[in-house]
Amino acid sequence: MPEIVFNEKKKDLPIDQLRFLFMSAGWSKGTETQEMISNFNLPFINSTLVISAWHEDRLVGVVRVLSDKIIRSVIYDLVVDPEFQCRGIGRELLERCIRTFPKTEWIVQTNDENVKYYLKNGFLSYTGNVLFIPSAWDPEY
Repeated sequence: MPEIVFNEKKKDLPIDQLRFLFMSAGWSKGTETQEMISNFNLPFINSTLVISAWHEDRLVGVVRVLSDKIIRSVIYDLVVDPEFQCRGIGRELLERCIRTFPKTEWIVQTNDENVKYYLKNGFLSYTGNVLFIPSAWDPEY
């Protein structure tokens, strides 16, 4: 297994690598406007916690968290390059998040295909209501 180095300090991730990671994982179709591309790393810069995984100089995984550091932490954008999946990188990213704010409640919103992943990593199903107002960036709404 190639050596993976985790970084818990850097939030200003290279836009080109971050965007490539999202596209390779199927999280981006590569159809973003120039404004969206220019600001692709802004959600990471503005997050409470960002942990990235690197193989040599290549970004192969990342997670970002918004947290009040006491009561609640929300995981956003846990993504691992498909070429590096099933090697424990995602689990390590999650564990590092939880170790950073160990007493907070952890929340993640995900799609149906990823629910089992979070359940096997200690998350419980939530039966309450989740409501939202869609982002201006979301072309589906």
